[in-house]
Amino acid sequence: MKNIYKLILCIIVALLLVIFKDLYQIRYYKKEHTETHIHKKQIQNKENHEKQTLTNDFNEFDEIDKYLKSKVFNGNITIYKNNYSVMSKAYGFRDIENGVENDDKSMYLLGSANKFVTGLMLRELEEQGVININDNVNKYIPNFQNVYPITIKDLMLHRSGLAKANFPPTVKGLNGAIERIKFNGVVPQNYHKYFYNDANYITIAKVIENATHKSFKQNLNELIIKKVHLKYTARYDSNNHQQYMVKGYKLKNNQYKYFYPTTLDKYDGAGNIYISTDDMAKLVNQFRMKQILNESSTDTLLSQIDTHIYPSSYRYGFYRYPNHQRYRGIFFQNDFVTYSNDQYIISIASNVLKDHYQSDTENMLKHIFKDILKQKM
Repeated sequence: MKNIYKLILCIIVALLLVIFKDLYQIRYYKKEHTETHIHKKQIQNKENHEKQTLTNDFNEFDEIDKYLKSKVFNGNITIYKNNYSVMSKAYGFRDIENGVENDDKSMYLLGSANKFVTGLMLRELEEQGVININDNVNKYIPNFQNVYPITIKDLMLHRSGLAKANFPPTVKGLNGAIERIKFNGVVPQNYHKYFYNDANYITIAKVIENATHKSFKQNLNELIIKKVHLKYTARYDSNNHQQYMVKGYKLKNNQYKYFYPTTLDKYDGAGNIYISTDDMAKLVNQFRMKQILNESSTDTLLSQIDTHIYPSSYRYGFYRYPNHQRYRGIFFQNDFVTYSNDQYIISIASNVLKDHYQSDTENMLKHIFKDILKQKM
């Protein structure tokens, strides 16, 4: 009988120990969770306060805002000063028919400034030893060009001499684009001379795919989006971002005509990425702060001009001028321009243009950069 009582007592004690242990763990978890939440909230509040302080210290905010409103600007602008965001503002609509206003999530077709993103990816793969920029393109794309030797550096500098990119409706995707570029061949008088051409960076996109055995989209996600922690940057076919992608319009006689982008599947590497101005400014800032490429690569890209390395102002998808860098793209009524120097980064994008190739957006940026912020051009 005593043994039974002892057994029951042991069971009761064991149950009490289990109950007290569970209660302690629950209490500890709640305390830890609460403290973690409070800590995160404190960090967020501190960051918000610092951001607000920086914005308040940016004396030119009101003047820039007033200027853009006077121009009936439809788009977004983001400004970094000394590596911190001091202005991010949206104007007008990203979808006029449905009355959807622009906000900080609005994503614009990057157009030719897409080449800067491709250039960063190429340079990263060079640093990793995956691609040699002096290699013949035939090493990565068999029989690409057997008459005129073309290196990847020729493509990067727009000195390949390839015929202008021209894709009939029957051409589909990057592979189809490459076959068409091969078929069009080289224009002899442009060989080894600077001749701006989307075909060069579309070909680089295929080189990246074949060198890494991954799609261009996968490389974009791994080498750029995840590395820089970009939230509103994606290839044109990203289902998760469709709602943020702006529509491009031509404004004529107070009428808005929507231009549907029909050929983006053929423009990997040269123009089919959508990105917010916040993300673009952040990307340029991270590049300049040597967080994407190594110090040597970054310094060379930002300092060398008119040398045997870079015989013109153009390199890796952007222009390096004596006092600033320029990243420009315009495609399907989306106009995206970014200027940067040692103090400022300004990204501005518009999806309402009076004509397809016009300079209204960049002229606004020039006025802000030169006349309001007093920066040298």
